[in-house]
Amino acid sequence: MSMLCYRFPNEEIVRQTGYFDLLSDENVTYQGFIVSNFTQSLRYGFTVSNELTEQFHFTDEEIVQIDQSEYFRGTKTLLQLMQMIPLMKTVLTRIKCVDFDESNTEAIFSALLETYPNALVYLISDPILGTWVGASPELLLRSVGEQGFSVSLAGTKKSSDITPWTKKEQNEQEIVSQFIDQQLTELGSDNIEMIGPYDYEAGPVKHLRTDFSFRTKLDEMSILKSLHPTPAVSGMPRALSLEVIENIEEHERSIYTGYLGILKDGDTKIYVNLRCCQIQRGKMSLYLGGGFTPDSIPELEWEETENKSKTLLDLVQKL
Repeated sequence: MSMLCYRFPNEEIVRQTGYFDLLSDENVTYQGFIVSNFTQSLRYGFTVSNELTEQFHFTDEEIVQIDQSEYFRGTKTLLQLMQMIPLMKTVLTRIKCVDFDESNTEAIFSALLETYPNALVYLISDPILGTWVGASPELLLRSVGEQGFSVSLAGTKKSSDITPWTKKEQNEQEIVSQFIDQQLTELGSDNIEMIGPYDYEAGPVKHLRTDFSFRTKLDEMSILKSLHPTPAVSGMPRALSLEVIENIEEHERSIYTGYLGILKDGDTKIYVNLRCCQIQRGKMSLYLGGGFTPDSIPELEWEETENKSKTLLDLVQKL
């Protein structure tokens, strides 16, 4: 049995028990809560069952933690590649493991609910996926009838940092925005409008954000397949970035940088799975990423991932 708890911004908490089933490409009629891995090669749909009781599942799989020296080796390889091949941006991720009492899983979920009212906050516990909690500020797709909405979110620094955004951070954001605009255009969307970029605070960090609105008659899954993964979690060009990520990253991202939320005709709410961690017995594994452009400085990118980890670690320290 699986447990699913979530809350969208400005909505009530939903708690359900049931099962996560792997969705095939042929299963185009599914509607409900969906979870995807990074590449969309694995998508799981949730089936509700009121006959089951809540139960946690903590997997025993080995999580590959990336220390600073390993991270710098990977970033050096990446930056060398970016001088030789036409990569505008690539997102490199790492995993940070910390001690954690798994009996506090509900407590960290409750703390995220209180601290991040404008994020999709969730708790998933499943025999296959394991136990995950997160608070994502990044909307991938919202549909209301034929009206669609999406968000470009890139560039990260501390919320207290009042210095101007660097050219590198502005370029990162522009790459993601141009990609979303191009994909929506190729899908034949009408009335595409952009608002931004502007500062958007998400707890201890803030980002550059651009909002998109558009009209389309396409089904939501077709839009998701086109938009995800955006350069905010992969890179640009996307296909080349995915190939580089596969060769440099030594760990599995699993559902980190995938997407999750409600898939429903004319009423879809899907978020990119960021600011999240997997919980096992005695430890918490935080999944962290940063965008690299040819002029990136590895030490600053490491600091950015450390800042992102505070979304959860600041709350853990208060439990």
